[in-house]
Amino acid sequence: MVEAAILIVGAYLIGSIPTGYLVSRYVAGIDIRDYGSGNVGASNVIEHVGKWQGILQGAFDCLVKGLLPVALGKLVGLDLWVLGAAGLVALVGHNWSPYLRLTGGRGVSVAVGAALGLGMFWEILILGLAVFTIGRLLTRDTGFWTFAALLALPVTSIAFRRESEIILTIALICLMMFLKRLTANWEPPPLEYPLRRVLMYRLVWDRDVPKRAEWTERRPD
Repeated sequence: MVEAAILIVGAYLIGSIPTGYLVSRYVAGIDIRDYGSGNVGASNVIEHVGKWQGILQGAFDCLVKGLLPVALGKLVGLDLWVLGAAGLVALVGHNWSPYLRLTGGRGVSVAVGAALGLGMFWEILILGLAVFTIGRLLTRDTGFWTFAALLALPVTSIAFRRESEIILTIALICLMMFLKRLTANWEPPPLEYPLRRVLMYRLVWDRDVPKRAEWTERRPD
């Protein structure tokens, strides 16, 4: 019980480290929340700070925030419920960091790391290739295809006959990522669109406006 509590608290604190904010402040001297999507995550850092800075940050979020707590829990023999809880709270800390007044990233890298720690290699490989190939290379808009992958991930975990603890954990992780999309970083919705349309844009395309460029290329006035 003590080991489980230490792991879960530690996972939350590690997940809460605002890596995108710190990288952007150190490298470019900016608050990344004022740029592009306002997301404190790798994709926004790539867009407004630098490609390699964003890639390295994404790798840290995946391997240290998402994968490491689950792997440590496995190492000491904790059960699947605890491993799942560690991955989930790491994601929550990343998405709503207490260090940034409950703003943060979208959690994709952290979720991938947690899923890999839970042994979901094939699901991540299949859906990751789909998002990269269709979303990144062909359509140049990963927002929708990430949404599709989040819908598919619990289904694929069932298809691969994962344990019930893993299926529930992944479903909750996807739910938290959908919630993050809807709430964004507490940014008020634009007044030129009806609220229901903005919420649809947020949920499905991860932006507040119809056109991707108008969202990802935003800069402070």
